[in-house]
Amino acid sequence: MKKIFIVTFIIVLMISCSVINFQSADKDLVYRIPTVNNNVCKTLRGHVILYAIFVDSKETKPWTEYDIFSAMDSVNSAINWIEEQALQDSIFLNIDLVCHENEGVIPIDNKLARKNLTPTLFGQSSASGIKSVDKWADMIAKTAAKSLGPDTSKITRTKIQPLDRDKLVARLRDIYKTDNVALMYFINNYYTDEVSVALHTAEDYNIEYAVVSFKNTPVIAHEFLHLFGALDLYIAPWDKDRQGRKKKKFAMQEFPNEIMAFPYRKIEKLEISPFTKYLIGWQDKMDDRYKDMILGKKINVESY
Repeated sequence: MKKIFIVTFIIVLMISCSVINFQSADKDLVYRIPTVNNNVCKTLRGHVILYAIFVDSKETKPWTEYDIFSAMDSVNSAINWIEEQALQDSIFLNIDLVCHENEGVIPIDNKLARKNLTPTLFGQSSASGIKSVDKWADMIAKTAAKSLGPDTSKITRTKIQPLDRDKLVARLRDIYKTDNVALMYFINNYYTDEVSVALHTAEDYNIEYAVVSFKNTPVIAHEFLHLFGALDLYIAPWDKDRQGRKKKKFAMQEFPNEIMAFPYRKIEKLEISPFTKYLIGWQDKMDDRYKDMILGKKINVESY
């Protein structure tokens, strides 16, 4: 029987972009990609809650009523597009959008450590930057969890207290009776040069979440798919590894309409490639041709 090993990733800033290095891979072993079937958002099937939290601060643009409703429209458009893609593959998928609100007020006020997302993530060491964003996300999650009311379950010994992302997601799973809860924070940077990221998607000890800076349907869908295991297939400025760039170039050429490679195109011109379908749980096995070109010929990848 072949042993199963978790693939070693070189995580660039431990966010959603990954360069894969398999030069020392053993062809007799079976490898599991860490983002696949992992963490809270395991496979993109069945009933899924997209829990959206809109965040205000002095440094970002304020969430006006128009901005909130137009952003919700973009989120719903992203949900509809993903559900249509699933239907084409005969995958049952029902994504419900749930927005945080407290007595009718939707945004939560909380500032990032260095005013906005990019300087907070990139203005210090990668580990420190991510810790700063995590702390910000946990404080917001604590506020959001309080608005859900107390845990009144009569059959449990320990009640869920509003503390952080972990407790918020646990409460949401309990309320909506589903394992799949995708936590997404929305900040309003609709015309500035700002990033959107998904964090902790390859970990199993820190709940994954996304921070979205634009009310842009393809970007929202792109970050949402990251939470369920999808990887970036475009060449980023920080992709310095020659082999990694070559593999991403192949993916961009092979999948010219792939949402994980071209998230700034119009959503109706995009699709989900067979490679990404494997990562998010829509295909049980990775196509050998894509595996060989993107991961390497020596790699045997685990099937679902």
